[in-house]
Amino acid sequence: MAKDKGIKILCDEIMCGLGRHGHGTLFLSEAWDLDPDCVTFGKAIGGGAFPLSGAILKSGRDVLGGQGRSVMQSHTFAGSSARALMTGTEVLKEITEYMPSIAKLGEEMKVITDYLTSLADGMLGFQGHGLMWGCLFTHNGMHKEEGLRSRAITTFRKHCEAIGIIPYFVPVGGFMVTPCYDTDVGTIYEIGEKLEEAINLTMKEIGWKQEAVAPPMRKEVVVDINPTVVEVKALPADGAICNTAYHVSKTCTSCSSFVCPDKRQRFLRTTFA
Repeated sequence: MAKDKGIKILCDEIMCGLGRHGHGTLFLSEAWDLDPDCVTFGKAIGGGAFPLSGAILKSGRDVLGGQGRSVMQSHTFAGSSARALMTGTEVLKEITEYMPSIAKLGEEMKVITDYLTSLADGMLGFQGHGLMWGCLFTHNGMHKEEGLRSRAITTFRKHCEAIGIIPYFVPVGGFMVTPCYDTDVGTIYEIGEKLEEAINLTMKEIGWKQEAVAPPMRKEVVVDINPTVVEVKALPADGAICNTAYHVSKTCTSCSSFVCPDKRQRFLRTTFA
């Protein structure tokens, strides 16, 4: 519709691009077939250590570079760095190797965030995919009064600090969870457990709801999850070696090598008394 009216389309993929979105392409706009006129990217391209970002344009490069126009990255240590360019080159060489595990961890994050959303009983809600997830404190219930909503956010932040987690808090009243690409699946569930603890403590302190009691955990099961099927199956015999593509990247959930099956099973619960 925009293109029909001559409007240029810009996709800002500085945070979600370079595979983080979990759809198996370098950029989300490609996965969604948006055909933008320009894509901006950054952050991951510098390996987390170098001030490097960029833009891909279909046209207009000469106009951008003409008549004294210039582009300067706003960064304390900005400048021409050969090491940044070398890092960016190596990132592009290796990034595709992480895409299957990013997608797999995204499925696990969906299980965790669905559980946490149900646990929170309307206090907050999650959305996202791949390894990019966001949470907002709602305006429901007692949060219709902005002062009480602000108190809930402050309380949650306090408990996060006490527990030892540092979500990326945003001014609109929420936070982001963006694990590193090489995070193992056990750490993903540890993130879930710590967020669960902070949510429970916050709900109890502000009087939203009493702390939920976790259900009894089933023994000797693995829950294999994909976007459409949930299958519960027996664990392999002791000493059996998992033979999946996820084992090398420590994202395998077909065995108990990287995450406790009981822990993972518990997060499938989405109803609370």
